[in-house]
Amino acid sequence: MNKLHTGSVYPWQTELERFLEQLEITRNRVEDSWTRQRKLTMLEKLVRAYTLHQDETGAIIDPHSGSERYYSTPSYALAAAVLVKEGRHDLLESAAAALTHSIACVVEEKAPDQHPDFFPIMMMGAYRLLKHLLPEQATAWKQQLSRIEPEQTYIFTMSKMKNPNRMINWNAIMMSGEFLRAAEGLAADAEWMEAYIRSYHLPRFTGLGLYQDGPLDRPNSPFAYDIVTRFHLGVMLENGYDGGCALELRDHLRRGALSSLLALSPHGEIPPRGRSAQHQWNEAAAAFVFTTHAQQAYTAGERGLAGAFRRAADLCWQAISRWQIDDGKLHIVRNHYSSEARHGFEVYSNHTCYSLWTAAVLAHTLLYGEGIERITPASIPAEIGSRVLETDGWFQTVIATVDGQQMLVQTSVNDPYNIPGIVRIQQTSLPSLMGPSSAGHADRGFTGFAEGDIFPLSYSPAWQTEDGKWHSLSEGIPGTLEFDRDGGIDPQDGGGSVQVERSSASDGATDFTLLWSGPFPGVREIRTHYRQMRGKIEVEYELQGNIQHVGALIPLMAYDGRERSVIHHVMSAGEETESIRVEYAGASLEVIPTTEGTNVVWPEELTSVACRNGLLKGARLECTGSRISFIIRLPE
Repeated sequence: MNKLHTGSVYPWQTELERFLEQLEITRNRVEDSWTRQRKLTMLEKLVRAYTLHQDETGAIIDPHSGSERYYSTPSYALAAAVLVKEGRHDLLESAAAALTHSIACVVEEKAPDQHPDFFPIMMMGAYRLLKHLLPEQATAWKQQLSRIEPEQTYIFTMSKMKNPNRMINWNAIMMSGEFLRAAEGLAADAEWMEAYIRSYHLPRFTGLGLYQDGPLDRPNSPFAYDIVTRFHLGVMLENGYDGGCALELRDHLRRGALSSLLALSPHGEIPPRGRSAQHQWNEAAAAFVFTTHAQQAYTAGERGLAGAFRRAADLCWQAISRWQIDDGKLHIVRNHYSSEARHGFEVYSNHTCYSLWTAAVLAHTLLYGEGIERITPASIPAEIGSRVLETDGWFQTVIATVDGQQMLVQTSVNDPYNIPGIVRIQQTSLPSLMGPSSAGHADRGFTGFAEGDIFPLSYSPAWQTEDGKWHSLSEGIPGTLEFDRDGGIDPQDGGGSVQVERSSASDGATDFTLLWSGPFPGVREIRTHYRQMRGKIEVEYELQGNIQHVGALIPLMAYDGRERSVIHHVMSAGEETESIRVEYAGASLEVIPTTEGTNVVWPEELTSVACRNGLLKGARLECTGSRISFIIRLPE
C-alpha cells in the first residue's frame, strides 16, 4: 500500500498489513447486491416520501412539528438534484424550489433553528447540478449566493464565538460549503479557511486520523462527529482543495478511512460511542468516506484495499436500508418506536431533518462514486481474520473482531454518558440489535427515551461491599464536577485509570486483559479478561479489595419498540447450575456461568433499562470469592 506522507507511524499499521496479506492470500472476494441502481432506488424512495411535505414556498415541513426544521430543505434540494441528474426530471421543479427557499433562508438570516452553517454544502451541491438546467433561475441564485459574508452569516465563526473551543464540527461543515462557493467564483477567495483548518481542525486529529470534537482541552469525541466532519472535509478535497493544509489534511483523512474500515462492524455500523450514536446519518457519512477512498485506492493500484472499502460502503447502505419503512421514510435511530415517541433521539434529533440529511449524504456518495462498480468487493476486516484494536485520543474503545464477530469495550471510567464494559456484540449470524448493540447510561446526557429507567448497564464486573451494597464497574468513578454534556469530561477528574495489560490475536481467536484502577467502592483494582472465538466469548473478572461477593452484570435485549424477546432463566436438570437464554428475532444467545456456585439474580432496578435500541433487561451473576467467569454463546 502507499505510505502515508506524515513522518509518524500509523498506530494500526501492523493490523492493517496483516489484513491486507490475508485478503491477498485467501482471495476472499464477495458478491453483494448493492448495485448503483439499487442505491438510487433506495434514495429515490426516501426523497419522494418528503416531496409530499413541500409547501408552496419550497420548504419541507416536518409532519410531526408542523414547521420547517433545521436543514431539511437544503438537504432535500441536494438529494432531489442528484436524482434529477440521474433522470428523474419530474423532481426538477421541486428541487429548484427547495434551493431557492434555502438560499433565501441563509441570505436573509432566517435559517430554521439557527443552523445556517449546515446549509452551504447542500445549497452549492444543488446549485452546481441545477444551474445549467435552469439558467434564468441560476442567475438569481448566483446573485443571492454572492451576498453571503461567512464571518457574519454563520454562527460557528471566530467573529461570532470568539472562542477556539467552539470551532468544532459546525465550523468544518460550514467551510466545506464555502469552499464550493469560492470554487464557483461566488466568493472572493478561500484563503481565510487556512487559518481555521490549521489552528482549529488539524490539531483535533489523532494518529489514527479520528477527529476529536468538542473543546480542544477536553474533546468529548463522539464517533458520529468524527465521521461526519471527515465527510465534509473529504468533499473539499474531492473538489480540488489544494491549500497549504491540503497534504496534511489528506493524510489525516486517509488514516481515518483506514481506521473506520478496521473498526466497522460486520453489520456495517460504526462504533456507538457518544452523542448522535446509532443515527442513520452516521453510516451515510461512512459510506461516502469508504466510497471515495475505494476509488483512491483503486487508482493507486491497491486493489484488495479498494475492494474492502467498496464492501464497507455497501454494508453501510445495507445498515441504513434495514430501517427504511414501506413509505420510504426512515427510523432515524435504530429502534422500531414511532417517530413521535422519540426513543433514543437526542434533544436536537428531528425526524425530517435527519432523514433528509441521510438522503443528502447518500446522494453525495452517489455523486462522487460513479466509478465504484468497477471495483470488485472484498471482505472487510470484521469479516475475516482476528485483531484487537485500541483507539487513541479520547475515543476510549477497544475493538476485538474474529471472523464475522465483533465486541466493543468502552474504557472511560468517569463519563456517565459513555459507560465502561462490553457495550456491543455483533455477529453476521445474529440480528444486529441482539448482542445487545448498545448499553445503558448513568446520565442520559442529550438522549431522550419514551420509556425505561436510566441505569449504567453493560457487560461489566459487579461486587458487594461489606455494607451489603452492590456496585459495578459500569457505574464508573464519580467526578468532582457536575457532568457537562456540552463540554465533555476531564478524564483526570475523579481519578482512576485503565490500561491494556496484554493483548493477542491468532487464527480464530482474540485475547486481551484490561487493568482498571480505582478509586472504586471497596475495590482497588479490577482485571477483566476477554477471550473471543467465533460463536463464543469467554469473560473473567478478578477483583482486589474488601468485598462480600463478586458478580457480573449481564445486559439482555428485551424490546426494540416492536418485538419483545423471550428471556429464559435455565436450571439444568439434575445439576445445580443456572444459565440465561435470550430468544429474539428468530435467533438465540446464551450466557453460561463457568464459576462453580454462581447464581443468576434479577435485580428490580434492572427490569427495564433504556438504551438507544429500546429496552434492556439486566441480570446479575453472583458467587463467593474474588473471581467470576462466564461464557456468552452465539450461533456459529
